[in-house]
Amino acid sequence: MDGYLAINGCLSEYCIPIEFTKKNGEKWVYGFQGEIEKEIEIINLKDNRYFLISTTNELKTNYIVDVETINPINEIDYVSERLKYNDGLILFLCPNSIVIIKDPNDIRRIDTHNWDGIRNNRIENGILKGQLYDRNYNDSGEKYDKTDYELDLKTFILKKGRELMHESVPIKNPNIEKGKVEKSKWWKIW
Repeated sequence: MDGYLAINGCLSEYCIPIEFTKKNGEKWVYGFQGEIEKEIEIINLKDNRYFLISTTNELKTNYIVDVETINPINEIDYVSERLKYNDGLILFLCPNSIVIIKDPNDIRRIDTHNWDGIRNNRIENGILKGQLYDRNYNDSGEKYDKTDYELDLKTFILKKGRELMHESVPIKNPNIEKGKVEKSKWWKIW
């Protein structure tokens, strides 16, 4: 046979075929977009049933596969960086969002509302920190506006820019005297 073999619509030249085996022994193959010569990583997410397939391709796509369903159950595109955290979290940093995988069925996408990437990322004391980049169109000489951000990995609350500078101020309860309220009619019959 000459030419390329198509696996689930993906020509073998640009696909990485991976064979999976269901619990009942049935085997199936899926072609993941990527280049065989480049890096591929397979991570067991849960019970040898759910896997993360990380390939190198033009879209920087990562796939989550349930071996029993014969197809990827989720795709995460444009991943610029992947971090692992000690609570079993896997973090994908994309140009304008952060995707957090705690469990194959618990995937959170947090929009960062920036357009040109997330850089200088690190995890400190359970908080993901870094900078959000946006194109700068003024004459300041800087190519990008850089905004610091922090994402609490327990609460998944994102703070950025000025939100990081403001500490919460406790609200004092003023002493309010209870007064007598007179009832009055707001209507009148004539």
